[in-house]
Amino acid sequence: MTEQQIQSSVAEIVSLALAGKGAEAWAKYYHAEVEKVDLDGASIKGKERVLQANHALLANITAVRTYAHAGSVVKGQRSFIVWDVDFDVKDVGTIKTTEVCVQDWQDGQIICERFFA
Repeated sequence: MTEQQIQSSVAEIVSLALAGKGAEAWAKYYHAEVEKVDLDGASIKGKERVLQANHALLANITAVRTYAHAGSVVKGQRSFIVWDVDFDVKDVGTIKTTEVCVQDWQDGQIICERFFA
């Protein structure tokens, strides 16, 4: 996959996420063997487990004040998406930060996704 193809995929991911259709992006772009590492350092492996965790997080968001795309970069087989977020999560509290989502690509899909703030 070329950098241009990854950039196009990242643009679609961002567009879907901002339209409230993150689940569509995950279904299309997560590799079957994806590993996701959240801000707390917890690692989840396998598409079905990652999708379950993502859906659980979404189901527990009680308020959204900010969810904005702050920029993207693609270099080689790695993409970086910067998000500004400010939302409340049931039993967690407020998450207000600028986070970077680092995605490693393999076979046209995300094989590893890590979040840093």
